[in-house]
Amino acid sequence: MKRTLIILATVIFVLPLTAWMHTSGSNISNNQPAIIRKNSRTWKKEISDLPIIKSDGLGDSGGYIAQSMQQLKSVNDSVINGTVYSLERMESSKNLAFTRATVHVDKVISGDKELKGKNIQMVLNSGITSASCWYADKNQTREADHDILVQYSEFPLPEIGSKIILGISSEVKNETTPYNEGLKQSGLHLKKSYIVNMPEFNLWIKDSKDRKYRLNNPKANEKLKANKEMKRKITKLTDELNQKY
Repeated sequence: MKRTLIILATVIFVLPLTAWMHTSGSNISNNQPAIIRKNSRTWKKEISDLPIIKSDGLGDSGGYIAQSMQQLKSVNDSVINGTVYSLERMESSKNLAFTRATVHVDKVISGDKELKGKNIQMVLNSGITSASCWYADKNQTREADHDILVQYSEFPLPEIGSKIILGISSEVKNETTPYNEGLKQSGLHLKKSYIVNMPEFNLWIKDSKDRKYRLNNPKANEKLKANKEMKRKITKLTDELNQKY
């Protein structure tokens, strides 16, 4: 992978995140709208009565921040435009929470053209876990174990049916980490998965309330105050994506 971008370590205010994706050979049914509505009802029912735990920051890992279309393409094997098709609970490691998302690749902006029309399984930060798993090894008042919904402040889960733009890479690191262990427990094979670099600044979303794409990070503007030039470039990149897609 080309290392032409600003490395995360040089941006003090950025917290690390990497998501993983797995490619499926099957395509979404022609009855996509009806299935998306069904998947949305199922997910909303599953989370409707869960206590919500809000957490600052993100989960484990790292990445790069692209500040132009050229950089976005350069640091990733592929850049895709897709539709969030479903969200599902998955196994999470101690003190972490993840959700398995199925994304349909509507368009390949750059990279592997064979991904177009395929379903991709993406592991997103935030999700359902148990209280005992989330509070493991923490100085927390012990309570009866129950399910909770963890929401990371810089990576809210997208709505099912949302459109997203992001870059993916096939570079896989084999070190044993809590994040990787959680993926393996959920049946995802690391060697067949993709890295999603820095989605709190380089993942754009357009949901039912939006007229155009925006960064999927409610705290983006607050974080970028420390670097006006980076903010200007990322805003310019966001505008360019909206003009083209």
